[in-house]
Amino acid sequence: MSSLHLKRREFVQFLGASAVVAAGHRLMPNWLVTRADASEPTATPLLDNLDFKPAPISHSGDLTLCEGFEYEVLLKRGDVINPQGETYGDHNDYLAIVQRDATTGWLWSNHENVSMKFLLPGEMLDTFKYAETRLRNMGGTCVRIERKPGGPWRPVLPHAENFRVDGLSSRLKLTGPAAGTSWVFGAHEAIGSVGNCSGGITPWGTFCSGEENFKDTWGDPEMKDNPPRSIRHFRRPSEHYGYICEIDPDTQELFKHTSLGRMAHENVAFNLTRDGRLVAYTGDDRVEQCMYKFISHDRYDPAAGKANRRLLEHGTLYVANTKKGKWIPLDPEKNRRLRRHGFDAARVCVNTRTAAKLVGGTPLARPEDIEVHPVTGEVYVALTSWQASGIDKTKPDYFPDIAGALGRLRERDGDAGSLEFEFDILVRGAKETGLAWPDNIGFTDQNNLLVATDYTIKSKPDKNSSQEYFGNNYLVVVPTSGPKQNQVIRFAVTPKGAEFCSPTLSLDRQELWINVQHPGDDSPSLKELSSHFPEGGDAIPKSAMVAIKRKRTTN
Repeated sequence: MSSLHLKRREFVQFLGASAVVAAGHRLMPNWLVTRADASEPTATPLLDNLDFKPAPISHSGDLTLCEGFEYEVLLKRGDVINPQGETYGDHNDYLAIVQRDATTGWLWSNHENVSMKFLLPGEMLDTFKYAETRLRNMGGTCVRIERKPGGPWRPVLPHAENFRVDGLSSRLKLTGPAAGTSWVFGAHEAIGSVGNCSGGITPWGTFCSGEENFKDTWGDPEMKDNPPRSIRHFRRPSEHYGYICEIDPDTQELFKHTSLGRMAHENVAFNLTRDGRLVAYTGDDRVEQCMYKFISHDRYDPAAGKANRRLLEHGTLYVANTKKGKWIPLDPEKNRRLRRHGFDAARVCVNTRTAAKLVGGTPLARPEDIEVHPVTGEVYVALTSWQASGIDKTKPDYFPDIAGALGRLRERDGDAGSLEFEFDILVRGAKETGLAWPDNIGFTDQNNLLVATDYTIKSKPDKNSSQEYFGNNYLVVVPTSGPKQNQVIRFAVTPKGAEFCSPTLSLDRQELWINVQHPGDDSPSLKELSSHFPEGGDAIPKSAMVAIKRKRTTN
């Protein structure tokens, strides 16, 4: 039975009650919500009617929205989350929601990096305090959310069940072929999680977090990246980082799944093969790296609930050759070349990039967020630094840093288990399209694509740069069907120095929750701040999560 052709109610019944979760656009498929008897998805009034005037280009230090919309700050760096005094970390990136019942649920937020110039101004880079503070503010935050009668869903702060995962002391169990082997120095667990970029939600209702730029903390021998001096007080193997992590909000159990490979993971997007096996797509956010998918050996069992986690321990990891349209297995038992170069299953999990290049994986231009279209099963990918072609570089209006593209992968016969596919480019980053450096992507209930950009913002824009032409980073809506198909419609603009991360519809579909990461990052100094978001006045800028909603009209 193919999940791609089931109606919504049928799909919920197929997955079973254990998989009844909600995540806006971050689920397989994205429109699945918590009520198995819910009707087919309808247009989300917030966005899907496309009845708003596009947001203007902005260089402002505040968040800029379309006319008729407003925002509310939900969480910000430093907020106390529980009675133990743990605080919401920095650089909030991925966010996701799992609903427990009609009035309660869980909210997860990644913390990718730390703006140390704002958190510990003047502290020397090589001190213990600097390293400890940086590690403590990465990882992620899990927060209880509740809905009171007649009101919106909101985080509950502080709450005894709220907890942090950080890069300093959290312990995560290693799973899969590499666990306990010499490739991870015999370890069965890793201390801390860092570089947490985007993520995903498992069909059994737990959160996933992708460890992206772990090299900036622990270095990476495979890529000859040395660790920074600032982390010298904490010696930990780089091989313990760069995985898809799983967080169980109910039990607070933490895992790192080595079967999905070690790389600069942006996110993970799940699907099912036609015969019921679990599929996980992921991309390696580094120049000239590859796109992957994992297929479990066994089938997903709706009745097994969280026991389905075992599917992420046993399976085959494939790398995409986009030129030939083939998924190539990273399996030493089937590939003589891998064996000749000393690869076993465990080493594939740890030196994944080397294995991928040996078998012919196609180098891509920073394949970041990957999402599965909930109706067609097509796989959308943000190629953040894919240089636009066909541009006359001799023209004065040429913008050398306008890059990026939205790619699409179509599995043969619409089966996520197929080993053949077609790959094409849907929208290129260019002045004419209005798109530049696409990073996070996601879908609305009517399958309009949400795309957040991420290009460098400086205190003064470079001449002929994306910033000069497009202003601050922004969020757009791109319809995937209808008369406005593939048009880029600007919806919101970040404060100066920031980027948007993980646009996610609230459970009642009345709000768009989105993370505003590193506002004021371009500030020349503490005396010359480019943004005071979100507190305003003379406040130091802070990464924050906001809810965007329509303004109430009064008669």
